[in-house]
Amino acid sequence: MNRLILLFLSILSINCSEETECILIQDKYGGNGTFYFEWDRTPRGNTDRQIGTGSVSEEIYNQYEIGDTYCIE
Repeated sequence: MNRLILLFLSILSINCSEETECILIQDKYGGNGTFYFEWDRTPRGNTDRQIGTGSVSEEIYNQYEIGDTYCIE
C-alpha cells in the first residue's frame, strides 16, 4: 500500500512540474531548412511592442497557420 501511495505522489509531482506555454502566432516564416513562429510578447499596459520568435520543426510549421494558438509543453 505504501508503494502505491509513493508511486501516485511521484506521478502527481512530475505532472505538476510541467508548464504549458501557449502563444498566438502573429507570423511564420522559413527557408533553408529552418522554420520560425513569431508572436507578440508585449505585456499588458506596455506601449513598447516586443516580438518573440521561436524555431519549430517543419512538421509543426506545416500544422499551424497565422492566427492559430501553439502550445509548448
